[in-house]
Amino acid sequence: MYNILLDIKKALTDIQTIKSSKIGFEKGADISSNCPLVRIIPEGSISKGISEDLIFQVVVAFDLKNNIEKLYEDFYKLEDEIKTALDTTHYKIYHIDTIMDEDKLSALKAGILRFKITDIGLN
Repeated sequence: MYNILLDIKKALTDIQTIKSSKIGFEKGADISSNCPLVRIIPEGSISKGISEDLIFQVVVAFDLKNNIEKLYEDFYKLEDEIKTALDTTHYKIYHIDTIMDEDKLSALKAGILRFKITDIGLN
């Protein structure tokens, strides 16, 4: 499973506007110089006998010093770029939902994109 997270990180690292892309939250992640940042957070897996599904989050955060309307515009543009980047992987990745105004990072405005990779182990 960790190799899958690395593949996702690689796909997101190719997005030019992202300054920082990592797996998990590290101490000090909420420093505005890292923005926009993405963090890949595994949420859980679902066993289906011979295959498995992986649910993961991509947390996207922007510096709150920016104009809030511009921040939302930039978020939705980056959301589209993330979906496009994940489509380039060889996994079956489906967007579940987007949660706005997530307050995981106190100094930043964050949103969460939730995804599911299906049928891991059948490839």
